[in-house]
Amino acid sequence: MDGLLGPQDDLLSIACAHARDVDALCQDVASTILPSAIHTPSEATISAVSVKLLQIVRDIEARLQGAAQESITGPLLARSGFLRETDIVDFALARVAEDNLTARLGGGFSQLAVDLLDHTDKCVKEAAQALLAADSLQLRSQGRSFLTLPPELLYKVCWRIVAAFEVLSGSRSDQIINSARALIASYDEARTAPASARKIVHFLGAEDRDSLSNPHHAGIHLFVAHLSADLNIVHDHILRLIDFESAFPMMVMLAAAGVPKGAALKTMIDLRAQILSPREAALFEAEYLHFIPEMAREQLSNWSAARALSLSFGKI
Repeated sequence: MDGLLGPQDDLLSIACAHARDVDALCQDVASTILPSAIHTPSEATISAVSVKLLQIVRDIEARLQGAAQESITGPLLARSGFLRETDIVDFALARVAEDNLTARLGGGFSQLAVDLLDHTDKCVKEAAQALLAADSLQLRSQGRSFLTLPPELLYKVCWRIVAAFEVLSGSRSDQIINSARALIASYDEARTAPASARKIVHFLGAEDRDSLSNPHHAGIHLFVAHLSADLNIVHDHILRLIDFESAFPMMVMLAAAGVPKGAALKTMIDLRAQILSPREAALFEAEYLHFIPEMAREQLSNWSAARALSLSFGKI
């Protein structure tokens, strides 16, 4: 018997090793081909999202009641689950992705937006001014993080903070309520960076469109706005697809936009050089030309529909 157990043990260990290899392969394929199937946010991403949300809460608190060293309503909002609501987390994840992509491009202003300050079209010129101003407020000023919120989220967050103030104080404050109304009334979505970028893309002539495809020259806002208009995908969704753990969604997106392989490779290097793995580079080299734009657009449409469903009923 002892002589028979040895080979059996060897076979069993080989089988276990193969099983582990197969499981690892399945995980690898799933994360590449079906990127929404396996995606656990890193600790750095979770921390960055928390910082974003608490900063927004603190900045709104400062406008409603005055500055404080720490957030007053943040702990209550976190315990209540409000800061984990899907649309709020999705917004924060997009801002984290935006920060990551801007950092990879070297930060700074959009050179294209600077060039457009002298554009003959008044609409383009004004939108370029608004885009540069929005970038300046976002990157260099304190206390203005809520200016990046879309209007529906600003309204939602602002009044939930007002309610939290009332719960904590046990009373209703007309001063805080009036401040909230004034804050919402003074908000202008047209002055935000994504809205200004969309306006530029809309009014820019065909002769200037090629410059929008170069993220280094156009900047992340104009580059994403250009893709958004071409593919009919929401601005924040594109940011998250570009910065996704796997490069596969970005490959699909560039193929759907009809970007030639050489230009697509340069864009991939510009925006993902630090996180592009050898496996992803090999996948791009072998498969990019096989992507059919119509099928790629259909895949993007499926992802967009899944995101809309998730924002309405599910979890990020």
